[in-house]
Parts: sequence; structure tokens; C-alpha cells
Amino acid sequence: MRILLLEYVTGGGLGWERFPTSLVREGGLMLGALAGDLVEHRAVEITVLRDERLSLDFPGASTIPVAPQQFEAVWRQQLVRCDAVWPIAPETGGILERLCRDVESAGKVLLTSPSAAVRLAASKLATIRRLERYGLPVVPTLPLGEWRRAQFYPCVFKPDDGVGCDGAFIGTAENPDPLGGDWIVQPFLEGEPLSLSILFARGEARLLSCNRQCVDTTRNRFRLEALEVNAFFDTDGSWQELAARIAAALPELWGYAGVDLILTAEGPRLLEINPRLTTSYAGLRRALGENPAAEVLRLHETGRLPPPRRHRGETVTVALSTPHAT
Repeated sequence: MRILLLEYVTGGGLGWERFPTSLVREGGLMLGALAGDLVEHRAVEITVLRDERLSLDFPGASTIPVAPQQFEAVWRQQLVRCDAVWPIAPETGGILERLCRDVESAGKVLLTSPSAAVRLAASKLATIRRLERYGLPVVPTLPLGEWRRAQFYPCVFKPDDGVGCDGAFIGTAENPDPLGGDWIVQPFLEGEPLSLSILFARGEARLLSCNRQCVDTTRNRFRLEALEVNAFFDTDGSWQELAARIAAALPELWGYAGVDLILTAEGPRLLEINPRLTTSYAGLRRALGENPAAEVLRLHETGRLPPPRRHRGETVTVALSTPHAT
């Protein structure tokens, strides 16, 4: 199988735009880990699209340099030549959904969730409302207009289709809210920010890991500084049970996806679903002693999820930034 890998930020999707440092680092971590896992599988040929201004070195894979403003032409050309595609891209502005639709329209195997799942998960508000209908524990979420009639503090303002911490900030009585745009508002809950790495298969789920997010909130802004992958072992099966309930609520999901949540004194509260590779993937192989990409390929071939984990594994820290100086 010939697999095309595209990490949008580092793969030429930005054109002449300035590289956002944090997104380049996170994108590079995910792409490097995924390419390495697929190369080790050996039953596939890997092609990586790479912005020509960045390093082109991916051992075991063919690398296609992409010049600024040539992304669309190279993307379409390589789509024709591959059998399957594994895109990594932000949901913002419909980017990931559009790439998934391109793969589907070309009749190629999409090794991530389909475009319909991406469309739903790209909206934090729509995702929370779906999860609420299935009785899952969520962080209450309002569109900006409804919040303005209630105005509770402290709260968190986020772009509805934002990625990670991008654009999100803590609102207080002294801190003005956004002037306009498609924003959502959630109460600022006390608790520990976590994420789940999960394999989905149209209504079923297999938990890979539960991860701690180390988040800095200096100046009421959020910055993800590190991830502790596989920080919690699912001793009593409660995280697997939560993953299964999410899968039942969103049967559109397939393959690897991430779930962000807050662990409060009352239990977990879901924040959003990321229907793609997340940065935690960069530490999964070492943490679990398993090859997650190989499991996705097996899922494509057999339609079956791997059995539940029986081993604890280890905790792996993925550093993303240097802490603020004080």
C-alpha cells in the first residue's frame, strides 16, 4: 500500500505565510512519530509532503518538497499516485474537512475519520450538544450571544472551530469578551486538564492512553507546555467505559482521535473531540510498547479494534515549549 502523509502546516499548506512556531513544532512531532511507525510496519511505502523551507529528512520514506503557492498542484498530483492518505491538519476554517473530502472524492483510502465526522467535531458547540443528548458529562457550552445574556465569570472564550489553545482566553469581569465572530463560552472549571487517545471504529472504541496536559495560564491565556502521555493507567476500566460512550454518541468517528476533558472533583467533564492525530501521539509508541499506526492499518484491513491493554506501560513526557521566565 502506498500511503501519502500530509501534515498541513509543515507540508506546504501555509504557502508564503509565516510559520507559527508552536504549530510547526507540534506538527513536526506528530508527523515524525507517525512516519516512523508506518515505516517500521514495512508493508507500506510512505510519501511525505514537506514545505521546501523545512528539513526533508524522513528515513525510510520518500519526501516531496512543496514550494510556496504550489501546495494544491502537488497535493492533487500525489493524490492520484497513492492508495491511501493520512492527513493531519487543523479543523479551523474547514481545512481538515476539505482535505478528507478530497481523499474521498479521489476514491482513495482515508486513514482517519471521514469528512462528515470532521465537520461535526470541528464545531465545539455541535459536538457538546451531541454528547449532551447521549447523557455524557460535558462542560456547559454556550454561543457568545447566549452568554452575553447570562454573563457568568470566570469563563473561557474559544473560537468554535479553534485548534488546541489557539485563541482561547479566560474571561473575567475586567477582561472584555470578543467583539464578534463565531465564539463559544464555557465556565472556567477547577480541575486537571487531561486528554484521551482513542481508536474508534464506527460506534466502538479502544482506549490507548489517558494523558495529563501541562497548561500555563499566564495573562489569562492558555499555552500547552508539555504532555504526560499515559499518565494514568485505566485500573478500573472507567476511562475505557467513557471512550465507549463517546463512540456510541459519535459513531462517525474512525481511527485515531483525541478527546480533551477536565477532571473535576465531580468527575470528568468533556470539552471537545479532535478527529485526527493529536500531539500525544508523539509519545504513544514509547509509552505503550505498541505501534498505534499499525493498529490503524489492521483496523482498516479487518474492521476490528485491538483487544484492551493488559499492561501498564510507562509515562512519557512530550515537551512543547520552554516555560515563561519569571
